[in-house]
Amino acid sequence: MNTLNAPASRLPLPASPRATIGALVADLLIALGAALALSAAVVGAMLVLRAAQAGIDPSALGQLSAREITRLIGADGMLALLVLQNLVFIGVAVVRVRVLRREPLAVLGFSAPQPLRLVALGVGLGLLALFLNGIVGVLFISFGVRQNQAALYPLFPGDYAGQALFFLGAAVLAPIGEEVLFRGYLFGSLRRLAKESRAGIAVAYGVSALVFALSHSLAATEGLIGLLVPSFLIGLVFAWGFDRTGSLIPAIIAHAINNGVAFLALLTCINNPGMCPQM
Repeated sequence: MNTLNAPASRLPLPASPRATIGALVADLLIALGAALALSAAVVGAMLVLRAAQAGIDPSALGQLSAREITRLIGADGMLALLVLQNLVFIGVAVVRVRVLRREPLAVLGFSAPQPLRLVALGVGLGLLALFLNGIVGVLFISFGVRQNQAALYPLFPGDYAGQALFFLGAAVLAPIGEEVLFRGYLFGSLRRLAKESRAGIAVAYGVSALVFALSHSLAATEGLIGLLVPSFLIGLVFAWGFDRTGSLIPAIIAHAINNGVAFLALLTCINNPGMCPQM
């Protein structure tokens, strides 16, 4: 590779392969562990606060259904949770690259050469992600597999303010934080380790997409395979966008389109009872 002309996201890593992989594993454990801890803390705090406001004895919280607990947390609680989680994702990646490695943030994809081209590519990848999601979803449904991710969201008919807050978190915040951690940092580091090795490049794509998919494993309690498979496939698509351009813009836009369109379809069903009888 000609390092003089290579994008920053392809430059050689400053550490040895073993040290780089060790740091990746440690950072992912920190990021995902912190996200889980924050989830437990925020959900617990919101439940206690909302229970007190509603006059519910905290000792009775364990008797509430999942839907009742979701309602207590509310969209504002979920938005706060998403903000904290994605700040952790971005923070872990930035600290490792900028502070510890002393590299420019461009290695994470914080660059925008030819912005119109990047946006156009992002739109195209977003449409591809929607297509893959649709095809895989129909395939799993034909086999009787339905994942219930949407049922765990604090979304209720007519609660337009809550819906708008959750849309902000799902379609804007999550794509940024997740792309920085899983594509800019995880895939980017593995891709730089691989250099021009085809096997190494395949591993970089596969591992980053798999970790991305597994990070969503707590987002559904039924039909989990129906969530993990499309997440893995779109993880490959988003990684290709970053690999092709050295920028996170296409992946973030594609991720936002995928989440945003899916979310708008979900809201249409929620606000029009009877339109989607399978929900």
